[in-house]
Amino acid sequence: MTWSPMAVLANVELRAGIGNDVAALVPAADPRVVALKRQHRNFRRFLQRFSDNFGERFEPAVLLLDDGAPAAFRSVGAVASFRDLIAISAVIHGRARALHRGTRHGIVFGESLALYPWMIDRHYEGLVSITPAQRSAADVDAFRGQSSPQLNRADLDDADLDEPLLEMLMARWSRHYRSANREWSDLALFRSLNMAYQASLMPAGVDTIVHDLGRTLALWVAAFEILTHPGRSRSGSARDRVFALIERTPWLLENSAARDYQTGDRKNPAQRTLSSWLYQLLNNHRNDFLHGEPIEPDGLILPEPRRPILDYAAPLYRIALTGFLPLQRPGPVPPLDDAEAFGAAVARHRVEEAHQRIVEEALLTAVRPARARPTRSRRIRHAS
Repeated sequence: MTWSPMAVLANVELRAGIGNDVAALVPAADPRVVALKRQHRNFRRFLQRFSDNFGERFEPAVLLLDDGAPAAFRSVGAVASFRDLIAISAVIHGRARALHRGTRHGIVFGESLALYPWMIDRHYEGLVSITPAQRSAADVDAFRGQSSPQLNRADLDDADLDEPLLEMLMARWSRHYRSANREWSDLALFRSLNMAYQASLMPAGVDTIVHDLGRTLALWVAAFEILTHPGRSRSGSARDRVFALIERTPWLLENSAARDYQTGDRKNPAQRTLSSWLYQLLNNHRNDFLHGEPIEPDGLILPEPRRPILDYAAPLYRIALTGFLPLQRPGPVPPLDDAEAFGAAVARHRVEEAHQRIVEEALLTAVRPARARPTRSRRIRHAS
């Protein structure tokens, strides 16, 4: 198996590779990248010409693709979607841990996984940049690569990713781009992930104002709505379809499952879960922004924890994905006499529950004082 570099990422410091048998995001020290550097002098020089904003040199992460993969995997859409699924897995986990623990851990903005606009050409001779703004070529000698001035380079390893989500998204990515007749659900999924990645970016830079937050709200709500788009039919409202997707989540915690929150409208009120209530807040604020209604910045702050409602968008999106994919897959339990298979199944189930629990605990902070330590919600016993 031989691999080719498709893009580099200058804002993330990888501890280990992330990928499958088709594509992989790896550090520059990965054996596959080391072999390419030995074989192609200009590629090695390209990677060695990066530094941060203060002159500290580094080699960027590299996105590799198997040369034997079907042509569809070499498209810009496939490469971007592969990046999207890694970024969303990281941002969801980073946001959830930040809410749950009260301090930031891991990646919380999508810019950490941005694809660098310059790349070595396919002949390993020079550099090319193809963006909506430019189609350019340059010599490696003139290049000075740099990480983003807007955020620090972020560390990323397995502990910083939502592993069950990442595993499922990669499986769907492989299925989608291998298939000649692509399923509507896969098309909806990768459209939604693209929108969610854009929503995960910083609203703006030092000039961030409330209008920028409104645009980000609109992108997040669109990501939810795309997941639930019915295809050719037009049954029900988009908001109610998202409610239905959220409400079929197999909750782990009793407080998460409690239908204690008034949602809907005067004509169709309903008691739903906290997650649906949070989604309605996002949706209402989105509508106000897009329809030109007056908005006060304090209106985007949840009253009890005094946290921005936008902090909850990524973990809430994970709840929607839990129902859409679905993430929690009970499946048959291997027999006890097959100790290896049984142990692997138990371990996988524990990992799935651990990540679901972190997200649920994160969302429950929306109705707790900010300084309160997370309380243990009683676990739901699901019938087997």
